[in-house]
Parts: sequence; C-alpha cells; structure tokens
Amino acid sequence: MVEKYQALMAGLTVDDLMEFSHSFKSELYAEGLVQGNFTSAESAEFLQYVTDKLQFSKLPAEVPVMFRVVELPQTHHICKVKSLNKGDANSEVTVYYQSGPKALREHTLMELLVMHMEEPCFDFLRTKETLGYHVYPTCRNTSGVLGFSVTVETQATKFNSELVELKIEEFLASFGEKMNALTEEAFNTQVTALVKLKECEDTHLGEEVDRNWAEVLTQQYVFDRLHREITALKQMTKEELVSWFQEHRGASSRKLSVHVVGFGVEEHDTEGGAEGRKGDNNDDEEGEESGSTYGEVSKLCYLPPTDRISGAKAIMDIPAFIKDLTLFPYHKILE
Repeated sequence: MVEKYQALMAGLTVDDLMEFSHSFKSELYAEGLVQGNFTSAESAEFLQYVTDKLQFSKLPAEVPVMFRVVELPQTHHICKVKSLNKGDANSEVTVYYQSGPKALREHTLMELLVMHMEEPCFDFLRTKETLGYHVYPTCRNTSGVLGFSVTVETQATKFNSELVELKIEEFLASFGEKMNALTEEAFNTQVTALVKLKECEDTHLGEEVDRNWAEVLTQQYVFDRLHREITALKQMTKEELVSWFQEHRGASSRKLSVHVVGFGVEEHDTEGGAEGRKGDNNDDEEGEESGSTYGEVSKLCYLPPTDRISGAKAIMDIPAFIKDLTLFPYHKILE
C-alpha cells in the first residue's frame, strides 16, 4: 500500500499542494444538511458561518452532481486487466448486466431480484464450487442507470478468472430455472422480508442523516424514498419479477465482464509473477528498476480473453471502447 502511494506521489511538492488547495476552493457550490435539535434560523446561521470561513466565489455555471453513463452495446464485452501488484494472487471477476435509466419501482424490483439471488449465489459459487470466500450479487444504481452484477473474489493460485466467469454463468442459468419454478409463497416471503428491512427503525440519528445526506448529495431530495419503495413492493407480482430477470438474460442483454487478474499458476504465471505478465508495454522492466511491485501504476495491462469465453468481444483500451458509445441523459430516480 505504501509503495502504491509513493509511486502516485512521485514528483509532487509542497508548492503543488498549496497551489491545489487555493485553486480547489476558489469557486465552490455549498449545500448543507442540518438535522437534529436545531431551529431553522440556527441552521441558516451555521451554513452562513461555514461559507464565510471558506471565502469562495460562486461557480460560473451549474455543475451536475451525477455522471452521464454510457449505454453498453447489446453484445457481451469483456475487459481483462492484470493486477497492478505483481506479488498479489487475488483476482476479482464481476459480471454486470445493464438495465438502463429506470424509475423507483424498477429500482425496488432490482433490489428484490438481488435479494432472491443472494442465498443461491453463495450456495452455488462458494459452498459447492468453493471459488472464494467473497461471493455476492449486487443491485447497481449508477447515476440512475440500473443493473445487477455477480462478483467472485478468488485467487490465481487456485482458479483461472475465465473459469470463474463460466461458473458465474452456470449459476445464472440455474438461478433462471429457480425463478421459473418460483412459488407464490416463496415470492411473498421475500417481499415481506424486504418490506420489514425497509420498515426497520433507525438505531441512531446517524443512520437517518446518512440516508438524507445521500439525497442531498445527488440532489434528488426524495426524503420519503423508503415509504415509496415499500408501497411499490406491496404492489409487485411474481410474474413481474420473473420477467424482469429474463429481460436481462436474453440475446440482446447488455453484458459486461470485468476481470482483475492476479498472479499465479492458474493464470500461467511463473513463481514471482513478473515473467508471466502479458501486454504490450514495459511495465515489468520499469517495476524491477524502481524496486516496486507496482511498476507503472498509471498503466493498465490488458489481456485478451481465450476461446473459453465464446462470443465475447475484448476490450483492449477502455477510453477507445467508450468513445463511440451513446451516453444516457442525466437521470434521477425520483418517482
């Protein structure tokens, strides 16, 4: 960890830091949240005090607080990169399915889908296949663009990352069969569990503050979001959930696989890792000269997928890949 930041900070000076601190706060937009035992007048005074102390100018134009997200192609793409640390055997594989800009109801539906997925995901990939200790599905909300993913953290000394991806695909196929056989009772049980989770009272003020602050940060201001999600959950049907999963698994699905590949025998690396590294740059030599296991940490070493991942298109340059993709408009999940 120390070596990583030493490499990133090489060449920086105190003057650079001071110049950055002055330029950073010269033009700002300030917004705050005061919650607890304060009056509205006290809250306004507090915000005024902070802004007076910072002494900044207003931004010349409004700056969006959210990102515009690229629309993934309706073809499976895979991005494999070698770990930056040549001494690290840990690999991580994430398979992501993009849905698109959606409303609050679809976000809640995605949460319910992932909740259904959690136990069988762990059972298949961790208990039966023993691919790694950290195995989990995730509901993705990227600036209002929904999706879901399955992640496996494994070791290159035990498993090849492409084998892990194939096992994730096996799991999703088996999960699809489970969804098709889902009973009304099982569906209602999961809905009730998620409703109870959202109805659970905050144990301290900080939990409520964190939730409300997230609304402020994203400038969505839906402070009754939990109540709206609970209402949506109670109106959902089993058929809606099953159809939602099937939509993301069809031939036109927007699927992206990301592999961060560790160093180990299953990735055809020799002991020490450096000799087995693939790519078209000289990261290995530079890393050895500096004595750092990180080498050129600013550069990614892309790896082409093998024939095991059939039908997938390789991403060998991330900026080049996203350059021609369509951008979704700014989107907030408000209702």
